[in-house]
Amino acid sequence: MAKRSKEEQRIYDRLQDVAISAGLELIDVKYIREGEKLFLRVFADRKGGVTIEELAKMSELADAVVDNEMKLNRHDYFEVSSPGLDRPLSEDSDFLRYAGEVVSVKSYEAVAGKKLWQGKLISGDDAEVQIEVEGEIMSFPRKGIAVIKREVVF
Repeated sequence: MAKRSKEEQRIYDRLQDVAISAGLELIDVKYIREGEKLFLRVFADRKGGVTIEELAKMSELADAVVDNEMKLNRHDYFEVSSPGLDRPLSEDSDFLRYAGEVVSVKSYEAVAGKKLWQGKLISGDDAEVQIEVEGEIMSFPRKGIAVIKREVVF
């Protein structure tokens, strides 16, 4: 599970339905300080990716909830964006959303002589992640994975 403050979690919980109504899945909510400015960033995605228009719709819907309903005003800027292709996968929902896509798994210790593996994501949960590498299913214990992320394949 993503590490969120209590306020970030409260915002996340409230904006889940907003994301669904925009045809998206809410990925995360973060307060991020950049210099003297505080940003409230909302990350949304969907299988196959999102468009700028979809993010703009989500922004419009979420802004009304954040400002008018939740009365949040400690942030200087509010942004809705995609989490990006190279975002590490960390939650069970990530593994469901990106099943079938190419991922790289970097392990803390060598597995079959290697620390970096690339293959098609089969499944993942709190216990393990499975990927298909050259026709074989490989299992990696989650506690042994340093990072797992999607890969762009041309």
